[in-house]
Amino acid sequence: MRRLTSILTTIAACSCSTSHARGSNPSSILLPRGALHEIRSIVESIDTSSSSALTNRGGATATKPTPSTSTPKPLRIAFQGEAGAYSEKSLRQLLGPHVISIPRPNFESCYKAVASKEADYALLPIENSLGGSIHENYDLMLRYDLTIVAEHDFRVRHCLLTKPGINVKDVKYAISHPQALSQCDNYLRGRGITPIGTYDTAGSAKMIRNAMLNKEGKFTLPEGCTPENTAAIASDLAGKTFGLECKEEGIEDDDSNFTRFLLLGRRGVVQHLNKKIPSKTSLVFTLPNSAGALYKALACFSLRDVDMSKIESRPMSAGLLNYLRFKNTVTRTGSALPSSNELPRFRYCFYLDILESELDERVQNALHHLREQSDYCRILGSYPAKSRLVGPVAEAVEALNLANAGKASSGEDLRLKSLPSDVEDARQLNIGFVGYGSFGQYLSKKMSANHKLRCIDPLDKSKNAEENGVDCYPMYEMSNFLSGLDVVVVTVPMIELEETVESLPSEKLRNKLIVEACPLAVYPRTVLTRVLPPEADILCTNPMFGPAITENKPNDLPLDGLPFVYEKVRIADTSRADCFLSIFERARCQMVEMSAEDHDAYVADAEFVTHLTGRLLDKNLLSVTPISSREYAALCDVAEMTASDTFDLFYGMFKYNDRAKELLNRMRDNLASVERKLAAKEAYLAASSEMKNTDRQKLLAECRMLLREVAKSNGKEEVDASSLKEKLDTTSSKPNK
Repeated sequence: MRRLTSILTTIAACSCSTSHARGSNPSSILLPRGALHEIRSIVESIDTSSSSALTNRGGATATKPTPSTSTPKPLRIAFQGEAGAYSEKSLRQLLGPHVISIPRPNFESCYKAVASKEADYALLPIENSLGGSIHENYDLMLRYDLTIVAEHDFRVRHCLLTKPGINVKDVKYAISHPQALSQCDNYLRGRGITPIGTYDTAGSAKMIRNAMLNKEGKFTLPEGCTPENTAAIASDLAGKTFGLECKEEGIEDDDSNFTRFLLLGRRGVVQHLNKKIPSKTSLVFTLPNSAGALYKALACFSLRDVDMSKIESRPMSAGLLNYLRFKNTVTRTGSALPSSNELPRFRYCFYLDILESELDERVQNALHHLREQSDYCRILGSYPAKSRLVGPVAEAVEALNLANAGKASSGEDLRLKSLPSDVEDARQLNIGFVGYGSFGQYLSKKMSANHKLRCIDPLDKSKNAEENGVDCYPMYEMSNFLSGLDVVVVTVPMIELEETVESLPSEKLRNKLIVEACPLAVYPRTVLTRVLPPEADILCTNPMFGPAITENKPNDLPLDGLPFVYEKVRIADTSRADCFLSIFERARCQMVEMSAEDHDAYVADAEFVTHLTGRLLDKNLLSVTPISSREYAALCDVAEMTASDTFDLFYGMFKYNDRAKELLNRMRDNLASVERKLAAKEAYLAASSEMKNTDRQKLLAECRMLLREVAKSNGKEEVDASSLKEKLDTTSSKPNK
């Protein structure tokens, strides 16, 4: 153990030195040479009884943990689809019958459930042997910091489900997801059954059950379909869940229909892998747009005999590229991602699966090499292959199996129909805007779909409010405006913030959430905590985006990947604050919780310099040209974005930033320094030209004198000076060879 402690100490020291290296990724482990062999020899010498449990597909383990008298913690697994979907059946195969399944309406809600700790893991399909890859889940893996902990290959067997007692010969219609119907096309043709597409396989079984119970609403049968003449194509689990009879099983045309599922969690299991466990590592990377870039990237693995099981390229959306660029800046992994002007229209990322653990020494070296070549690289997970389980998930499954040995499990009892966040997401807030300028109008457009909005402003904004579906109040109805509000968003210029907040009636602000949206954070927080009553909740925010009012760009650009910085200064009603923040989370903003001091340290100077630069670059200075460089286009973008902001906003950045005057002086000094350098360069070139002229005249005079002496000594006539000057000029003008 002393040897192991010594090596781990060396690793810790080494990680500090390598974390700032180009291409380093703080979520991955990079070990010094020779350390893996030493650690592995020590770990393998430890008694196997203390090693991690290894669970196979059936749930059997190599080493069973000691039974505990306490009730094991439930294991909550999210999946996409209705109850009884193929995803849930795959979940039961991999994790056993005693885990709690959580059906979710879409893939992203599964990721959110795990990220918010409402679920422990999510089991999601990633590719199908017939239908190919499910690209949405590839993209979502980049947006959410979840890690792959296991995989499972699920054999899809379609079943024909009907109302109990119905003869198959009476079935005229089959309802299911279009992909499932196409996979059973020959069977349906042979029986003369008409296929009708629906939203889901298990959902089609739910439709028949609802029709049997005479339930109306969203899940009703298509026109012409009745429970007596309609069958659903779904899993046998869906039939048991909704009380339908399975008439035939395995009706698919191709018996090689497999779907690969990935189990995603918040923590990886790479530390629980060893040489005896077949392992996989999944990663994603982007490459510069240069010849042979992909060949060089794959050579990192092939030259080290690392076997690859899959590679796939996937076009990146503009929103995903913005998110990766932001995350790359925050984590400082890899080299800087190119700007959108430097990339072609189709920008690709590459997904790669290798048949080794991330901790393998060859893989470590290959990853070092790959990060030197890639713009962005991330390990999605290192996990056991072939439906094995290791680490905490294996221990939790085994504990549940031991605690429930001999007990019959009911699928309904082990299934959650909803999560607490579902109630919060469905909650409708009454939001009021104090100040309804361009930024207030911009925010109201993002919120109007799901919430009731009203506004108040010293100027008449009734026309703008009507266009955006917002109720407008005059200033003399301030009390009526504040009555019944859940959230008050103050969107006035920062220089008017204190006066505006002090003018609001304090008694009407109690038990409300007060939100400010200023480019700085310390000053607004100080004002709100001093002026507002203690019963008012305070949320300081800086949405680092806004209206881009230009001729060439729309005003409602998507918010994918754009940072929304906030600080919960004083929050009593957390559900209300989370509901407000979820507006921007659902818009896929990059939510960054940060203290006001850190925010201003990172943002204040950069924002002031950006707006100062944009105001210096007016339209007369940046004229429109038919052709322009990337640098010129970037400057035009800065000028356009800052032109839409008021001068009051810029003045607030100046007044409440202690370093603004220093930055202004430095900008002035830098401009003076550039002017001095230009003047010095101009003077130097002029002096050099004058000196060359003088030296040339001296050379000509010396040549004349020498030629006269030569002519006299040879008894020849004096050479004409003008013709000599012409010849010398001609000679001196010829380039040297």
